[in-house]
Amino acid sequence: MSLQALEQFAKSPAPGFRCFASGDESGSRFLASVRHILNPPGSSASIAQIRETLGSHAAQVADFYQHHDGFILYRDTKSDAAGIELLSVEQWVEATDDMRDWFDLTPEEDPDHIVTGISIATVPHSGNYFVMPIEGPSAGKIFYADHDGWYEAAFADDFTGFLARVTREPVKLLTEDVGCYTRYSDGTSDSQWIPEEYFSDISKVQL
Repeated sequence: MSLQALEQFAKSPAPGFRCFASGDESGSRFLASVRHILNPPGSSASIAQIRETLGSHAAQVADFYQHHDGFILYRDTKSDAAGIELLSVEQWVEATDDMRDWFDLTPEEDPDHIVTGISIATVPHSGNYFVMPIEGPSAGKIFYADHDGWYEAAFADDFTGFLARVTREPVKLLTEDVGCYTRYSDGTSDSQWIPEEYFSDISKVQL
């Protein structure tokens, strides 16, 4: 996905999900309004840090961060729930340290060199990270490091592929691909609302 395509996706007029309550899939539905937040451009120091940290795999990432120093997609308007956060460069070190604390693996257990990679994104409140290995046979790919189930294959072959996948099928992304951590709030009850269908403009949607 190109930068322009992502920016167009983020400009959806009134994005949101039709949701069902956790534990009651046959019950009532709720329309959850969400926002897509694109951060301002990264500083020259941040871009330099990307190039130094990612080395030969920095080009796509640096090009994007020159326009946006991270983003938050599918952010609930009634709670702090969100779907995907591409971290600002200044968050990379802390996120990478946290990821490495979770995964104490030997090189034999980590053939894709995930643990020595860099955490660049997360599913908020999950403790899971999207990691780019910077060495080994899978360097430059992006893996979803899930501490509940590890991973089976690369999430995306490169950064551009990552951008495409986190916007292509929002419901499948949040409920299957990353583990259904994102639950939305109606602002009045304790119900946890799970995405069922995504709309770029929920103002025109009937329950």
